[in-house]
Amino acid sequence: MIEVSCAIIVENNTILAVQKDGKSDHPFCWEFPGGKVKEHETAAMSIIREIAEELLIHVEIEKTLSPVEYDYGIKQIRLIPFVCRIKKGTLQLTEHADFRWLKASEIMNLNWAGADLELIRVNQNFFNSEQKWKR
Repeated sequence: MIEVSCAIIVENNTILAVQKDGKSDHPFCWEFPGGKVKEHETAAMSIIREIAEELLIHVEIEKTLSPVEYDYGIKQIRLIPFVCRIKKGTLQLTEHADFRWLKASEIMNLNWAGADLELIRVNQNFFNSEQKWKR
């Protein structure tokens, strides 16, 4: 089981989604940004590092949501979500093809990677209510 952290980045009552490029295991699927937790770090440390590397921004963690386990056939992951806010920096993509800021009503309009879709399903009370995105 591979531990993967992801950031649910909230800004102006919207949530950030990023699109994988064509070279990934899940080409052109949408996901929440993040990546593998390294051996020497916690999931929280991992998400801070991953977001700095992938989006060139610094985030602060506000809370965690329920993690999910997902079997892609070629790999099994445990996806650990953190609700975050941008602390500083301007978002720039270094690994992804595109990004979108989504309202609650738009969340299900994208072709999500399997684990991310399961994460949305398990945490639907959070994703269905922009009221829960406010500080």
